[in-house]
Amino acid sequence: MKIFTEQRFTALQEEIAIFNDLGTTPVKRLTGVIGAVRLAVNDLKAALAANPITNQGEEIDLFKYGKPQIVAEQIYALEVFTIESSKPIGEEILLKAYYEQELKYIRRFFDQHRFLYQYYLLDGSELDALYFVRNVDVPATLLPDGPDLDPEFSTAGDYLFAKFIAYERLQEFLIGCLYHRGAEEPTIGKPKRKPMNWTGDKSNLVEVAYGIYGTQQINDGKITIAEIIEWLEDSFNISLSRYYRRFSEIKMRKSVSQSKYLDEMREAFLRYIEEGDAWKPGGTKQVKP
Repeated sequence: MKIFTEQRFTALQEEIAIFNDLGTTPVKRLTGVIGAVRLAVNDLKAALAANPITNQGEEIDLFKYGKPQIVAEQIYALEVFTIESSKPIGEEILLKAYYEQELKYIRRFFDQHRFLYQYYLLDGSELDALYFVRNVDVPATLLPDGPDLDPEFSTAGDYLFAKFIAYERLQEFLIGCLYHRGAEEPTIGKPKRKPMNWTGDKSNLVEVAYGIYGTQQINDGKITIAEIIEWLEDSFNISLSRYYRRFSEIKMRKSVSQSKYLDEMREAFLRYIEEGDAWKPGGTKQVKP
């Protein structure tokens, strides 16, 4: 199930990237994403029915990590659509106040679920058998009311974890809307440099960061991974918040190489050496975060 879930999530991300690149209306993009997520969830449910899980560890892995990351795509798409379709038209000060209000809502949501959100952030495991095993009664004091979901394909905490994933992405989206970097003033005597934005998967950049950190080529190795992450964020105009969790996901890869992007870079580098100026970068389009 773990391998199937990883492969199905990768396929879902590729489908979503296609919808985002089509240039269609927001409504059609949202409809496409929702349809793709529902199909992925149904595939996951069918795979579970055909291959019942007998190991509790595998069940926890599915409902703590696998299913939530898929469901989070739908939650995120719906929230972004709602925010974008409801934003005020007019002065920038009104738009700024609108985005700030939406950010306050997200922070209030995290505060309302503070205990479980901290459990999520720290990747705790002590209560996994309570929150991520099916048909377990959880005391109301440990879990607020949630949607009435299929008991054979849901646990007490999987939907809330999906919302945590989605709302963290939504928070990054809103911060980007509020504090997007404008064009910098060119340095006197130098031509204005073209901005460079990282447009690939964030996990790929995290691989690069840890590769730089591990090879100790900056400041004779006297630099932290957090400083490298901050430098890459500034250089490529991107947020890598909670990079440590992405690194944990990289370490857990089974169906693909843990150094997938670094392997692709090596292959591209060797092709360039072999073909020289005749070689043009291309290949598989990177999935946007």
